[in-house]
Amino acid sequence: MHVIGTAGHVDHGKSTLVQRLTGMDPDRFAEEKARGLTIDLGFAWMTLPSGVELGIVDVPGHERFIKNMLAGAGGITLCLFVVAANEGWKPQSAEHLAILDVLGISHGVVALTKSDTVEPAELDQVATAVKQRLAPSSLANASVIPCSATTGEGIDDLIAAVDELVSHAPPAADRARPRLWIDRVFTIAGAGTVVTGTLAGGRFTVGDEVEITPQRHHARVRSIQNHKKQVQEIGPGNRVALNLAGIDRDALARGQAVVKPGAWRVTSRMDCLIQVLDPAITGADHRLEEKGAHLLYAGSAETPVRLKLLDGDAIAPGASGYAQLLLRDPLPLARGDRFVLRDAGRILTFGGGVVVDPLAPAARRGDRDRVELLSNLARTTDAEAVAALVGAEGMLEAADATARIGSSELPAEVSRLGSVLVSSERLVELQDKLRAVLATYHAANPLERGMPRTQLRVALDVADDVFEELLVGTRGVVPEAALVRLAAHEVELDPEQKRVRGELLARINRGAFSPPLASELDVAPGLLRALVDSGELVKVGNFYLTTNRAIEARSTVRAEIVASGPLTVAAIRDLLKTSRKYAVPLCEWLDSTGATRRQGDLRVLGPTP
Repeated sequence: MHVIGTAGHVDHGKSTLVQRLTGMDPDRFAEEKARGLTIDLGFAWMTLPSGVELGIVDVPGHERFIKNMLAGAGGITLCLFVVAANEGWKPQSAEHLAILDVLGISHGVVALTKSDTVEPAELDQVATAVKQRLAPSSLANASVIPCSATTGEGIDDLIAAVDELVSHAPPAADRARPRLWIDRVFTIAGAGTVVTGTLAGGRFTVGDEVEITPQRHHARVRSIQNHKKQVQEIGPGNRVALNLAGIDRDALARGQAVVKPGAWRVTSRMDCLIQVLDPAITGADHRLEEKGAHLLYAGSAETPVRLKLLDGDAIAPGASGYAQLLLRDPLPLARGDRFVLRDAGRILTFGGGVVVDPLAPAARRGDRDRVELLSNLARTTDAEAVAALVGAEGMLEAADATARIGSSELPAEVSRLGSVLVSSERLVELQDKLRAVLATYHAANPLERGMPRTQLRVALDVADDVFEELLVGTRGVVPEAALVRLAAHEVELDPEQKRVRGELLARINRGAFSPPLASELDVAPGLLRALVDSGELVKVGNFYLTTNRAIEARSTVRAEIVASGPLTVAAIRDLLKTSRKYAVPLCEWLDSTGATRRQGDLRVLGPTP
């Protein structure tokens, strides 16, 4: 499906031509019919000889209704440019051509209407003049077809040219991010609120939950119509009417967009490549500077903007440059979206541009790194753009990258760590820092098996999910429960520490199940932790047991429970020949290791042998 829009000067026969082509009157309002000119957008459709169904947006040509024309032009990809043979090129012809040029619409056909009102020689002269006007624009290659909606002369040729145009036009892209700029809102008795627009970027299905931006109203798609036919699902490149449930008519207006929840972010600051039109197209010599009042048109939306030029103090006529735009009204825009700019004071369409970074950070003029990045983003594929953006920032939230680039595709030089994307260089830096922090910790704490995870994460200053994936992906690093160590790290005791270790183990072992309390041991805490980490000592309450004694306590108590049944603390105290001071923490330790399980005042066998 394709949508074609009309363009051209007022009273050059756009609506009459559409009616001749489709059999439908696109003028919806009595005032339009009475005055003989289109005030608002009109819609019609037709089936081409090839069998392709074509939607038509008929836009007003009068200068007073240029805003409505811009709302219609924002949703089209093909153009039916209308010039009356008896009047030739006119001011709105130039302005409409300027709008089409900055929107990048290069697929078009020119209908040289009212051909029956002039002589053949004059018709040829007008056709030549029109081609000259189109030459510097995006419609330079458009065919010019003389025709008359009154007599029908040339209409078949025009239809054939449109059919040929459609056959070569690229299909509408489906990026799984549907967006429907609202151009009409109305209410149908018994059905409720209906919005219409040209769907781009993805699909809607009956029953979908949707969001209306920028206000973030929520609704549900009750039904979908395309050219007055009910459908269950609709894809990009179609004129669509959505019957929305759960929202009032008063909450909706032209300029809003219907999207999937969470798929789009609105922006009030974006970086763009701005093109100032050649005077040969507009007929006006406009030099763009930051001062002045400017209006931006994107989709069906209009908003005042302030400009900050990034690589100079002005953009000359016919030239382009990068700028940051500050929007008064936030809009759901994406990289690659095109827009039109008008000078509000001079009432002049002077240019437009393309969105390069829809969620740009604050910028300053003369930032060459930023301009270089924007230049890369403007001319690369999605994957290359992700690489450029992440490379410039080092680390970026994956959701932010998707919103700014419009794609979640990852190039080889970008890695995902949890919720963030990191460049190859940044990943190497993080891995090197991780190993360096561990090496420093090991050097300062040679008797400790590893560095506590929490302490290490704080030192690296990264989020939990980033930290965990960084540990897994870094060579030479061994995560162990609450600790992390370098694979090459081993606890080694010096001769004096080995002597103290021997004496300590012997002393604790002689105490059997009544060893000295921890507070009575005149031993460095680091050495005690090292002996626990190595498995030579077991911490029980406020004392230590040698590992052999701990195993003996477990096996002795469990064997007695098997032989005699559940045991009290007093019975375990007597069994192990110790005192209650030791028996209570011993019982709690046996419970914690699964050797026993407490039932009231008794201990029974636990699940762990």
